[in-house]
Amino acid sequence: MKKIILSCLVLLILSSCSSRQFDQEAWMKEPDKRSGMVSSLTGKYELKGMTETEIIDLLGEPEQKLDEPSRQYVYYLGRAGLGVDDSLLRLSFDANGELESHRVTHD
Repeated sequence: MKKIILSCLVLLILSSCSSRQFDQEAWMKEPDKRSGMVSSLTGKYELKGMTETEIIDLLGEPEQKLDEPSRQYVYYLGRAGLGVDDSLLRLSFDANGELESHRVTHD
């Protein structure tokens, strides 16, 4: 039981250390370190309602632009978990080109 509690504490400490303030320059230059900035990004900026142009001005060109099943921009955030999957920030736009939702996925 003590080992489980200790393991949980270590994971909690490590996960809190990975959080970074959103820095636009670092976001654009260091894609592998974006994962730690997502929470700060979504807390600092009201992304919902931003236009595609405003998103690109803030985050730079996405790694992918998708049209199916809806208009999406996909930003690479780095490796997820044990380094098997990629973390991705998916931004979905409505028919007017305004951001309607965002989520982090692990593919």
